[in-house]
Parts: sequence; C-alpha cells; structure tokens
Amino acid sequence: MKFLSCDWGTSSFRLRIVNLNDARIEGEHVNEAGIQTTFNKYIETGNEANRVKFYFDQLKKEIRQMSENLQVNLEGMLIVCSGMASSSIGIKELPYSDLPIDVNGNSVGLEYFPMSEDFDYSLLLVSGLRSSDNVMRGEETQLIGVVRQLENFSGNGIFILPGTHSKHIKVEGYKVSNFKTYMTGEVFHLMAYQSILSKSVKSNSNEKYKEIFEVGVKEGASSALLSVLFKARTNELFGRYSKEENFHYLSGLLIGNELSNLVEEKDSCIYLCSEGKLHPNYVIGMETLGLHAEVLPEELVRKSVIHGQIQILNQNINNEKNIFLGSF
Repeated sequence: MKFLSCDWGTSSFRLRIVNLNDARIEGEHVNEAGIQTTFNKYIETGNEANRVKFYFDQLKKEIRQMSENLQVNLEGMLIVCSGMASSSIGIKELPYSDLPIDVNGNSVGLEYFPMSEDFDYSLLLVSGLRSSDNVMRGEETQLIGVVRQLENFSGNGIFILPGTHSKHIKVEGYKVSNFKTYMTGEVFHLMAYQSILSKSVKSNSNEKYKEIFEVGVKEGASSALLSVLFKARTNELFGRYSKEENFHYLSGLLIGNELSNLVEEKDSCIYLCSEGKLHPNYVIGMETLGLHAEVLPEELVRKSVIHGQIQILNQNINNEKNIFLGSF
C-alpha cells in the first residue's frame, strides 16, 4: 500500500510517494510553493468562500506535475498532509490539541476529506499542539516519527528540533507534557541581514571558523543576549574578527543562548533531532556547553515526518469511523 506524504510548510512544499509498509520513498516532488505563497494567491482571488477548493486545486497541480515528471499514475491515492496546512493560512484552520498528548499519534487532531467530484484524492489533515502559552504545527508529526524510529526509548526525554523557530519538546511517560519555542533562526536572519549588524557580517560556510563559533556559544550562554549581540559590531570595528568570522560568532551567540536553557535539564535524556546546515552547529554547541545529548542520525531525522504520518495512519486506519476504508 502507498500514500502521498505532503509536508506543507510556510515557505516550502514537499510531496512524496511512500510505501506504507516500510516507509520507503518511491518518488519526490519539492518546491518553494509554501503555505504563505499559496495563501497570498488565494487572497488575490478575492473569493473567500472556496478556500478549501482553491488549496485542493493547487494540490492537484502539484500532483499532476509529479505524476508527469515520474511517469506514474497517482489518481485516487490518500494524501496525509501535515505542517502549516492546518493553520489560519492553510487549507482549513484546525484547532490545536491540548497537552498532554501521546507520542504514539492516537490523540493528534485530524480532519478527513473524502474524495469528491472536484478532488480525486482523499486527504487526512493533521493539526498541531498547544500548551498554555505555546503552539506548534508540523513538529508534532516530526516528534511522533522520531519516537517511532527509536528502538530503546524509555518514554522520557527532551527532543531538540532546530529550525527557524526551534522547539524543545519535553516527553514524560510517553506523553508530550510541555514545549518551548526559540526564535533562533529568525532572529539570526534579522540580525545578519536586516539590522545594523548586517554591515559587520558576511555569509559563509567555512569550517575553519569553528573556534570563533565556540566563543560565540560560550558568550551567548553566559551573557545578557541583547548586550552581547552588539559585540558582533565592535568585533569588526576594532579589527578583532573579520566579517566572515563574525558571521559564525553571531550564530554561536544565538545558538549558545538557546542551548543554555538546557543546562537545568542536564540530568534528562536529551535527543538532538537536526539535519543539514544546522546539524554541525548544534552538535558543536552542545559539546561546547558540556551538554550530553543523543545525536540522532540525520537520515532518521529526514524521514521523521514520513514515519510520523505512518504512525498517525496506523493509529487511525479502520477506526470506529472507518474513514480510511478504500483510500489506498
């Protein structure tokens, strides 16, 4: 059995053909047609009465493009869609699920859209989570997928999901009990490209600046952030660091400040769930601060959304509503 995995983020769109039995990816279609871009197009139409239909029409275009590129028939398949598609700018805004929720996926908010004359696919839309003062959409599916792939998970731990808005998710007794959001990635982008500090940094990926990154981590973890941020300016003015070096110093400041909040949790089992460009920075950041974490393989993290969607499906296929019968 196969299904279409749709990970629809704010600024990205990812569609995959997935084998339900072994999570094997049999095809992929990726672009930058994220929820924000799609919502902007929807607003331009001025027809607010047909929001779901508009988004489904966009999905049909993407599926058609994928079908043509891969020379495969995708008609009638079930789509599992997570991320920002259930937000206020998505297909349909779904209410958040309140904490605590099980990490086995059986209590995540869902809405099922059966096939219709206008849409030749059935779609399962996954909602997000909320605490008393925080929200997430998309990371809940990642977390469920990460846990599904852990062989010896005790049911307790703190999961670090770096990103534009990093999430630190606390799991106790196999339930999400709390989580925090850190605007690390967004603040870095604002500081490096839109603030006065932009004149003192230059983007680069040179690994030889590791020691300077570590200096930033230590200072970000031990100093008042709003004060120490300005050192990225004076470092360049006084000739301490080049603009290229300062780029890594600034990154270290922000990641160090984020990770410093884990020091009080040092006796907990910490799982680092990172991939891509951010992965080495968070590994180094944790090592620099003496935080002992289980660094999960990047491939495991990359497949976490797929495994999360499969777990949610497995918990809901042929449930009391029998909503998925005939969807594969």
